Order: sequence, then C-alpha cells, then structure tokens
Amino acid sequence: MAHRIVSLHAGYDGPNGFVDGYVGRPADSGPYPGLVVISGMGGLNWFQREMTRTFARAGFVALSPDLFDGVLPEGRATQLRYKNSLDVERTVENLSAGADFLRSLPWTADTAPVGIVGFCLGGGLVLLSLARTNTFGAGVVYYQSLFPDSEELENIRVPMMCHYGTHDHTTPISEIEAFRAALDRYEKQYELFMYEGVGHSFLNPNQDSSERREKAAAESLERTFAFFRNHLGVPAPAVEDDETPETP
Repeated sequence: MAHRIVSLHAGYDGPNGFVDGYVGRPADSGPYPGLVVISGMGGLNWFQREMTRTFARAGFVALSPDLFDGVLPEGRATQLRYKNSLDVERTVENLSAGADFLRSLPWTADTAPVGIVGFCLGGGLVLLSLARTNTFGAGVVYYQSLFPDSEELENIRVPMMCHYGTHDHTTPISEIEAFRAALDRYEKQYELFMYEGVGHSFLNPNQDSSERREKAAAESLERTFAFFRNHLGVPAPAVEDDETPETP
C-alpha cells in the first residue's frame, strides 16, 4: 500500500546560487530516506513531478532539482539544445548540495545516506555525481544518454543499479556492454537489468502504451525501491493511498 504524500515547490541554496526544485514526501513525520531525482532533457515537467511523487509514495523524501532554471524545453530539438548546453560541473555541484538540503529537512535523518536516481540525461548525471563527489550512499541509473569517460567510473565507491531496454536507440546495447565492461574492470558493485522489447524512456507512459512497457516500468521501479531501502534504510510502514493537496 502506498504512502499518503505531500508534494510542493521547493528550493535550496547551492554553491552556484539558488536552485529551484520540487519535493514529494510521505505525509507522516518519518524519518524517511532521502533521494535526489534527476530529470531527462525535458526538465522539471509533469512527468518528472509525477516520478518525484512516485518515489514519495514508496516511502522516500524525493527532491527533483530544476536543471534548466525554470525553462521547460518543448520539442526534441529544443530539449537537445538545452541538454547539450548544460554546464555539467555546475550541475553536479548543485545536485550534491541537494543531498545536504534533504538532510536538513525534518522528515529525514540528518546523518543518513542520501540516494540519487536519474533518467536519460539524469542517468549520466548520476554517474558523474557518484564519480566526482562522496555525497551519495547509492545510485540508480536509468538508460543514461550522457556517457562519462570510462576512467571516471573507477572513482565510484557506492553500490549502483542500472536499467535498460533492449530496443533503445539512444542508449544502445553497444554502449551498455562497454559500460558493463568498465564496471567489471574496475570491480564495481552493481546490478544491471535489461527489459526485453522496450525502448528509451520506458518509465514514461507517453512513450509507449503497451503492456510490455508498463510491466518493465513496474518491475524496474520495484527493484529500485528495494535497492534504496536496502542501502539507505527501510521506510516506515505505509498508510493511506492518497495525496494531500499542495498548499499554494
């Protein structure tokens, strides 16, 4: 049974200025594990907000930082331009500050490890955040479309879980196998799952309405929830399955 949740506009001070964002959390006091949830190239759109709420319903305090400073890129060409123009170093610093913000909230434990999960562009930012900082206690990657230099992966010191579709042209099998080989070469702790017959962004129902996609999304999320509960701490028991409206 899902947690009853509260979701709201949020923000925090980062090393590069104020970072806008969105938080979803269980309505009860907790404490609960914290997660930084990183969007794809669509930014902090409706789907990303719903993913934030999805993690909250599963018993996490979830923060989605706004990667594009209030802009919601529309159309593939515009989204790719924003993605390709992203200041990656600045973004990683802001994501790391997001973990500190989560630990400052009354619904999380101030000394607990924080997890990080991202989709597409966000999946690559998970890898860079784990490789370049010591901020996070565990990470989950969904079909990264930003590919760090394989040598950077050697710096990752925490467990990871990774999810891919077999019919993904953005993150093709060749990239996944090269990524897997690098993780094995550096003896990293990871789990990697392939989902037969689904493509990129298979979490997003707007990409594909098939039962196969729906099953892959559900299975991957259950694995992700269990992974984070194991490495970040088990959330309190769930309560009612509804949502408290956002306060203006």
